[in-house]
Amino acid sequence: MIGAGHAGCEAAHAAASIGARTLLITMDMNKIAQMSCNPAVGGIAKGQIVREIDALGGAMGLVTDATTIQFRMLNRSKGPAMWSPRAQCDRAKFIWAWREVLENTPNLHIWQDQVRRLIVEDLPDGAVSGAERARSEKVATGVETYLGMTFHAKSIILTAGTFLNGLMHIGRVKLPGGRCAEPPSLELAESIAVHGIRVARMKTGTPVRIDARSVDFSLMTEQPGDTEGRKFSFTDPPLTPPVMEGRPPVGKQDGSRQPLPSITDKVGGGSFLPCWITYTNEAVHDRLRAGLPDSPLYNGQIQSIGPRYCPSIETKLVTFPDKDQHQLFLEPEGTNTNEYYLNGFSSSLPIDVQIEALKLIPAFRNLEIFRPGYAIEYDFFDPTQLHHSLESRVISGLYLAGQVNGTTGYEEAAGQGLIAGINAARRCTNEEPLVLHRDEAYIGVLIDDLVCKGVDEPYRMFTSRAEYRILLRQDNADARLTETGHRIGVASTERLQHYLKKKEEVERIIRFAENYSVKMNDVNGLLEQLGTAPLTRGCKLMELLGRPQLTFDHLYPTLPQLASFLDSITDVRHAEIIEEAEIEIKYKGYIQREVEQAQKMHRLEDIRIRGRFDYSTLQSISTEGRQKLVRHDPETLAQASRIPGVSPSDINVLLVLLGR
Repeated sequence: MIGAGHAGCEAAHAAASIGARTLLITMDMNKIAQMSCNPAVGGIAKGQIVREIDALGGAMGLVTDATTIQFRMLNRSKGPAMWSPRAQCDRAKFIWAWREVLENTPNLHIWQDQVRRLIVEDLPDGAVSGAERARSEKVATGVETYLGMTFHAKSIILTAGTFLNGLMHIGRVKLPGGRCAEPPSLELAESIAVHGIRVARMKTGTPVRIDARSVDFSLMTEQPGDTEGRKFSFTDPPLTPPVMEGRPPVGKQDGSRQPLPSITDKVGGGSFLPCWITYTNEAVHDRLRAGLPDSPLYNGQIQSIGPRYCPSIETKLVTFPDKDQHQLFLEPEGTNTNEYYLNGFSSSLPIDVQIEALKLIPAFRNLEIFRPGYAIEYDFFDPTQLHHSLESRVISGLYLAGQVNGTTGYEEAAGQGLIAGINAARRCTNEEPLVLHRDEAYIGVLIDDLVCKGVDEPYRMFTSRAEYRILLRQDNADARLTETGHRIGVASTERLQHYLKKKEEVERIIRFAENYSVKMNDVNGLLEQLGTAPLTRGCKLMELLGRPQLTFDHLYPTLPQLASFLDSITDVRHAEIIEEAEIEIKYKGYIQREVEQAQKMHRLEDIRIRGRFDYSTLQSISTEGRQKLVRHDPETLAQASRIPGVSPSDINVLLVLLGR
């Protein structure tokens, strides 16, 4: 494992949990799983990925729960397919929680060093099957480090994040680095690219870090977290946030400061703190625009691709010139620090421009910062040269995961790392790789998009990327993946039993709803009160719950038998179990329809086409379709259908040819 970011940690933990003797190499053991940007986990679609990682037996959810300082379920006003958990974390405690996990994982060893070169050899005759030789003529056998060490392995996973030839930009200042105050990796990418793996550049950025003692919080809007018990991991009882006994410091108008209050209530390793909301204004925008000539994004200094969905503040001004304000979120970095993260103000403008602009926001008039925002350019590798197992098609035994594949975000990296770790370990014992399909997990959607479509900007997961959203909910990730995680050896037997108990209770509730008859007189008053049509006849509870206005909570006081039944559920996950059962009941028709659609697509997944056609000779296929099929060489017809530029008519041609 090369690199101990979010991808590397999940990869190392998964491989070692399966039983592979695993080495994790990191430049700094004190920066393991460093939250380089936002000190938060989850969010839209990202929260679903974290729950999937947990269901498979990964550790990100557990570490997040142990260090949470605020939890929110996003998109509650929408349908359950859109609900996404998000947690603000204590940055420092997050690192040490991950170290505790890794240092106590059997078969896992950690080495502090920097990898200089990948060792690649030609495949010897007779060493591998013909199928493997068709994929690659080269194999990765080890790495060399700057300390002069050589390590050999059957599988190697590269999870170097933004460190490959990393270059930071603050105004016209350029500094080599993979992160602020951390050196880049300068030779590793070249030792890989020389073998034919395509390399390109991407750009990302991070905002200014603010000293909370200089902020007037009275001029901002408080954004509290959820008060009900919520968490990421499917293990253990949910956490219930305490009532917060203190508030973040309030900077005074005269610029004097008061210290952070003492907050003693601890839950899961952290206290629960609010975030804060403020806005830019026209004066801020004018100062930022005046600095654009010195912005590396607009003076030609940066040529690489940046993230569309997490733009810098200067990009917002250029893209949306008519907006007179932009929302900013001030987020705590931890319970025992004055450092706050200004979400929404990512920037690579000169330091003086950043500070002067921010001081034009009333809450920041006495602003002091710990460090400015900056942009960073780094190398990544073309993910279309990967198999769905995340093994390279060019170099056998080499797996790539995280930002080196052109993605952005801790969660996307961790999901890839988990799959790469599993498959690297399975390769050592000649087992078939684990490949998650698009109807099984957001992680499957992510990897399939990378491999089949590639990237032209940093890839970020959204619910809109998944065509089977109602199947891939955050509440049922354990139902989708825990048995798979246990089968491959990452999820423990205890975790499996924990899930099976929940599954039994959910099914028991659904059976009750299918069989329990509701009388008109019992509910018509409630139905009229809720603005939905009264019953004209009795019906099953299952049918009644299909109405969008109704929930178990509404019916609980009205139907004594239902109340008694729900009270009989003594599991500590009582609310979680009832919620999942209600979703399954309420959306039964939609769920069944998506299952049928997925089954149709699986038929195309079963039709293997790799090696069956010389696409360049198929004149009945469009020119673009031929070019894309030659380049991607898809494994199945379904993968071919998802390649941009391959039209439905091209797929029909292939079906006809297969029929012949």
